[in-house]
Amino acid sequence: MLLKNCYKKVLTGFLFFISLFIISISCDSTEPQPPPDDKITKWEIIPELADMDVRYILKHNNTIYLTAVQGIEWRGIIWKTTDGENWSIVRKFNKAIGPLTTNGDTLYCLGDSLFRYIIPLDKWENICQPYPLNTDVQAVSEMIFLDYELYALQNRFTPGATYKIHFDGSIEDLSIYYNYFGGAKFIKKNINDDWCYVRGMYYSGGFFLFNRFTFTKLKDGLSHESWLYPPSNSMEIKNDTLFAGFRYPGTIKYLDNNSIWRDYTDSIPCNRDSVFLYRIEPTEITFINETMFISTDELGVMKWKNGEGWSDLSEGLKTYNVANVKLFYPIVFLENINENLIAAYGAPGYAAWGGVGVYRLKLN
Repeated sequence: MLLKNCYKKVLTGFLFFISLFIISISCDSTEPQPPPDDKITKWEIIPELADMDVRYILKHNNTIYLTAVQGIEWRGIIWKTTDGENWSIVRKFNKAIGPLTTNGDTLYCLGDSLFRYIIPLDKWENICQPYPLNTDVQAVSEMIFLDYELYALQNRFTPGATYKIHFDGSIEDLSIYYNYFGGAKFIKKNINDDWCYVRGMYYSGGFFLFNRFTFTKLKDGLSHESWLYPPSNSMEIKNDTLFAGFRYPGTIKYLDNNSIWRDYTDSIPCNRDSVFLYRIEPTEITFINETMFISTDELGVMKWKNGEGWSDLSEGLKTYNVANVKLFYPIVFLENINENLIAAYGAPGYAAWGGVGVYRLKLN
């Protein structure tokens, strides 16, 4: 009996020791190690686009079309991708090219001529030479079709102008109707709309609704500074609502009921490491599901998610060579496709910052 009790005590102690050992393994209190450098999400240069001075990006039917110029002769080129990783050349040009637009399944490009690319037929046509817009395409910031009529904005030279391009090569200066107005960007809410939103020129400001006959101001909810000094692009349509970036302070707003601007995000953080900036300019906006991504003029790319706030996504992008200061080159274009973010540098007519190269960030 005594021996049996001794065996019980030994067995109980042994089981207790095993239990403690298992618990100690499963409850390791050491801090988790950060991922190695090669696991950190970083932007990567797209090799074949490394020397591209990008002039326009357009997303159409799950395909990104990108116009650029390259070399000292500024020869134009159009690239496309359906996944963000593999890029192919659509066409090369002898001279510079500028903005793109679509009408149905046809892509239009302004160069030394107005070109038309019928996508399903893989067929190019030279439509006309809309003089003088075809002589300096960098001065033409944007084109759009409204009710099958082609409109263009010139905003590089003061005071700017709005034009209608006719396919016989003639152009109609609409300044006599709208005064001298040269906007920076058009954007439609729906592809078949016969009206659009327009951002004003970089240095003269304004936000408008354009219905082919009048420019109606959209300024309710904006401060005086926000109205006068808007970023030159940073517009996006999501859920039938217009979102746009503003400076002073840097923030993203949405147009409520097509009439009043309301804040969508907190102010963009103006400091990073040892850098503090008076204002931040959101240069472009894109959405993936409910997550917003923005590019900026000096702080790279940032992400906004409701409930989480702002976070930085700039690792790997180009920075200025300044000791102890991490300032990024202005990113002019930001788009997404197939869970890839595409960031591009260049000098389009509405924001001639300059720079070359196209980068890709694969999102998890």
